[in-house]
Amino acid sequence: MDGSLGSRVAAVENGMVRFSYATRPEVEICDQGIRMGDRHMSWRSRGHDDEPRNCRVGLAEVEVEVRGGLVRDIEVVRSVDERSSGVVDMGEIGAREASSYLLSLAYTGATTDGAEEAVFPAMLADVDDVWRELLDIARDRAVHESVRKNALFWLGQEAAAAAGEGLVEVALDSDEEQEVRDSAIFSLSQRPAHESVPVLMEVARSGEQVETRRTAMFWLAQSDDERVVAFFEELLLGRIR
Repeated sequence: MDGSLGSRVAAVENGMVRFSYATRPEVEICDQGIRMGDRHMSWRSRGHDDEPRNCRVGLAEVEVEVRGGLVRDIEVVRSVDERSSGVVDMGEIGAREASSYLLSLAYTGATTDGAEEAVFPAMLADVDDVWRELLDIARDRAVHESVRKNALFWLGQEAAAAAGEGLVEVALDSDEEQEVRDSAIFSLSQRPAHESVPVLMEVARSGEQVETRRTAMFWLAQSDDERVVAFFEELLLGRIR
């Protein structure tokens, strides 16, 4: 057996495993939840008077539940008090190894629920080009649809502009399920306007399915970008075929 993180976790067979890894500089893990920059993610309470407490930066701790050699549950530890007992602690792992291992669960070594839960902690890792692995997951029809949709969501939230090109491919792929195309379009809509508006216009023009074009136009309509008004006017005047 090699010494990779995946093989070490699988060797546990039945039990809990904990490991830590470096997070992106903007990630804070607080008692109430986790945030990246000014965004709250996996937050317990969204009350205006709920000030974050005991926030920590630098490292994330993840606990993985293994049953029958398969990962069934993954949790980011938000508070020291939440640490499970009787855990096999593997210490600190390199950020890239941790992220790659978590995303590899999309393909093997986990239940569908475990694979879905692995994407979020992978996004916390201090890895610049994690979007490349997310894009591979999003494109792979052998991966469970719910895991692909989760990868598409995070692509829309975090990926560099280069990943947007891959999302357009998914959105325009006539062989895809409509739900997957819609998830790709939604992810595109979450990018900054200077990125999202042109590509959503492309999908609205080029999508083969009526529903694909309609979804792209729905998200365009949520934007206050002046190009959208001109686009709709052109469409209504019949200049776009």
